Amino acid sequence: MTGIILCRSKYGASKKYADWISEETGFKVIDTKDADINEVAGYDFIILGGGVYASAISGIAFLKKNIDALKGKRVIVYCCGAAPYDDEVVEMVKKKNLKDKLANVPCFYFQGMWDLEGMKFGDKTMCKMYVKMLEKKEPSTISAWEKPFLEAKDQKCDWTKKEYIEPLLELIRKGEGK
Repeated sequence: MTGIILCRSKYGASKKYADWISEETGFKVIDTKDADINEVAGYDFIILGGGVYASAISGIAFLKKNIDALKGKRVIVYCCGAAPYDDEVVEMVKKKNLKDKLANVPCFYFQGMWDLEGMKFGDKTMCKMYVKMLEKKEPSTISAWEKPFLEAKDQKCDWTKKEYIEPLLELIRKGEGK
């Protein structure tokens, strides 16, 4: 069984998970921007991982563009964000990113990191505005997935855990995927 992990990591969480998956599987890790479909199509498993920004998975464009070249391959997607796992949010991310030919691709969500000071200007500005909006909400209306944004604010937080990848690894061990 051969595999490759395509990763698009803006602030490090997706790459951290890619490296952990690589440690467990021996699969090579490359950035999606450096991926060549001719090389990628030579593997049995193609795992794509990226951060979630405004409900879009970074790097998913590579799969959308090249899914026809990956027929018969086992494709798996993982994504990560600051929020803890929430069924409703994960379903929304899946519906936005994994439709049409990607509709049956298994998708996993892992909690990532938060480092407001390390963010690029646009991301930092958007996140500060989001936190300010949350601060104005009635506390009883704040959902569980929104709370980490309020708790983190200006702190640096790393919520990544290697154990989160276990269901993805189990899928690989079973030889499943699209």
